[in-house]
Amino acid sequence: MTQFKGGSNMVFQKATKEKAKLRMALTGPSGSGKTYSALNIAQYLGKKVCVVDTEGNSASKYANLFDFCTLSLTDCHPNNFIKAIDAAVAEGFDVIIIDSLSHAYNGKNGLLELADREKMKITNQFQAWAKVAPIQNALTQKLLAAPIHIVTTLRVKTAYDMQEENGKKKPVKIGLAPVQKEGIEYEFDVLAEMTPENMLIVSKTRCPELNGQIFNKPGKEVADILNAWLNDGTEPAAKPAQQPAAAVVNTPAPIPAAETPAAKPVEKKTSLKLQTAAPKKAESAPVKQAPATVEAFPDKGLFERTGVLGEIKPSGTNTWHIFLKGAKEGLVTFSQAMNLQAVSLLGKSVKIKAVVNNPGQYVLLGIVPAAAN
Repeated sequence: MTQFKGGSNMVFQKATKEKAKLRMALTGPSGSGKTYSALNIAQYLGKKVCVVDTEGNSASKYANLFDFCTLSLTDCHPNNFIKAIDAAVAEGFDVIIIDSLSHAYNGKNGLLELADREKMKITNQFQAWAKVAPIQNALTQKLLAAPIHIVTTLRVKTAYDMQEENGKKKPVKIGLAPVQKEGIEYEFDVLAEMTPENMLIVSKTRCPELNGQIFNKPGKEVADILNAWLNDGTEPAAKPAQQPAAAVVNTPAPIPAAETPAAKPVEKKTSLKLQTAAPKKAESAPVKQAPATVEAFPDKGLFERTGVLGEIKPSGTNTWHIFLKGAKEGLVTFSQAMNLQAVSLLGKSVKIKAVVNNPGQYVLLGIVPAAAN
């Protein structure tokens, strides 16, 4: 360990390799198999896989081949990608696929649109980009810090090249630069290009065993190399939470009320604490029936509520809406396991934990009998 002269607090320490979570990006033109390959690799990285789908639910076309949950994003504001990652961590997923990260840049309410709106307010385009830079930086930091494997797909600017085959020239689709903020490729452990023939070419990697490798229809072979590399090392040191959102990032299990400001008022509202005939805490009194209404859900952040589970409605492939009696809004879940758990609690007093995803969309993170709290 070496210390700078002059009493500096800057101290060099011996470097050690720690176990880590994957950061991987697959780039390529349309039809090169980015989504399929991401799913094929992800299934060997962890048991629970989810997809943030900005491609019109295209990933669900592979639902007969892979087991995963989906979250469809139509509003591609970078903050919504951050919220989706937090929700995936909170629900205990092992791998999140973002298909595609390009839409956080050029999709609806993406970075380009946000910058264009700023340019309408001020004439200096550099100042306009300076206004939206913190939004992009927040997304980048979330991609780097989230305790979950992240596999993203990136669209590329497409061009055609004339290539000769069997003595004849034909146009061949080739990929150029990824569609995202310049420099995003430096944030990933593995950057790979997908060819129209579904070949994966590793163009940049921190995993020595993948350097310069080419894989046909990538899947288990790639994942096995990555797993060996990611799990080689010491356990990472625990990092102290630096902001309230860290409670979502570091806690896959249901989040205690004390960790989130939104949950504190619920603890004080004894009228919402439904009890059963089971042994109860001294300060709690049994309530024979649930209140007629449930307190409105917040506009942002994590929250919890107690009430009677009234109804469950399927709303698409692997998606369900769950309603508490007396609540004005419904909760959405993308987890079949959680849906089945909710079915067993229909008509019973439950305690739910949820997070606001898109404006007006409330994602269920956990549901348990109220008496268990």
